[in-house]
Amino acid sequence: MVLEDLENDDQPSNSRLLPPAMSLMLHGILAAILWLLVLQAKPRTYIRLNASLSTSSSTTSLKLSHTVQPADSSVIDGNEPAISTDSTISDLLLEALSDSVTDVAEEMDLEGEPEDNPESTPVVNFFGVKAVSSKIAFVVDISLSMDARNMERYQRAKNELLRSVSNLTPEQSYVVILFSWRTKTMRYDRPPAWMTVEKNHVNKLTRWLNGTALSSGTDPRDALSLAKAMQPDAIFLLSDGQFNHPTAPTPETGWLLPNGERSQTSVLDGIANHMSSIPIHSISFENPFTKDSMERIAKLSGGTFRYVKTESHLPIDSRRFLDAVKLIENTYPKSTEINSELQRRMSLARDFIADGEFAFAEYIARPIRDADPTNINNPILRKILLNILDDELGDTRLENLPMTSDVERWILEHES
Repeated sequence: MVLEDLENDDQPSNSRLLPPAMSLMLHGILAAILWLLVLQAKPRTYIRLNASLSTSSSTTSLKLSHTVQPADSSVIDGNEPAISTDSTISDLLLEALSDSVTDVAEEMDLEGEPEDNPESTPVVNFFGVKAVSSKIAFVVDISLSMDARNMERYQRAKNELLRSVSNLTPEQSYVVILFSWRTKTMRYDRPPAWMTVEKNHVNKLTRWLNGTALSSGTDPRDALSLAKAMQPDAIFLLSDGQFNHPTAPTPETGWLLPNGERSQTSVLDGIANHMSSIPIHSISFENPFTKDSMERIAKLSGGTFRYVKTESHLPIDSRRFLDAVKLIENTYPKSTEINSELQRRMSLARDFIADGEFAFAEYIARPIRDADPTNINNPILRKILLNILDDELGDTRLENLPMTSDVERWILEHES
């Protein structure tokens, strides 16, 4: 062995000293990072990654495997997971890093999932009833009773319909079908055609509605049949009347079946048999006597029901009211006919309620409130009428509201 070889054996070379030095330096850096992470970290559930730490004479690297494994943890106070106390510095750092990697992965997963964006969801709102729908059918009553309160009722329905379609998006389409004992569709198409949400579509609908006259009868079966054939996502049915049909059926009377034949089953039976696949959102409009049947329609079809009260209690049809009270006064001048008088009052009050004239109805019905039960031929109707009036009016009375001079004069002359 030469002297040069002996000198090399006694003095370690730089390459032999470099790995331990780098390892010490790396562990020192890792310990500092871990300390900062511990100070700033919030309580977390930790996940251990399989990893390896390697050094070479020229490089130092940290390798993380693709597989994420749950770390063993102990439980503190029965709820918060904690890192095992026998972990090394490398293990602790790897768990901290794996938690960050897991957070990033979760964020990437969330970014890949579609979020509910209220602005892009095709929602339609009609008298407060909301439905997620791209294709909507509005089936609206145009029977003569919709002229109640000097056409206020029909005008209100039209205004809400126009407001509803004006808020639709270009991705949505709609159809409006009007019914009485006859059925009317926009552009008079049969079968009707979808209206797209394009420029001037609201103006077109407005012109058509303004040119449509009310007519006799309340039978939505044909209109609902046409709506179903279009396969909408939802149907909105608005009506203020109790359903009826003509004595002599017309070609439009009844349910239109797929084979072209007509079925004369009732509205409720037809919905149960033919319409259960499409939700019908039913709106009982300003007439409390229609609430039961309209609510059953919604339940049978899986839709939503809503009763819309009359907007104002102001008395409107003063001439009709004066005719009614004068009829009672002239027909029953003697108290011996009290049973018949009370029955007539209940009948008249019912008609005024159906037409949204609650203040006039309450005035006419006052004698039945405190009447002797033996003088009431129909106690069930009496209870229904009084409950409706109390619900609609509360403590409001005709005398508290603006009225015409003729009505005011009548009330003053007949104060007890």
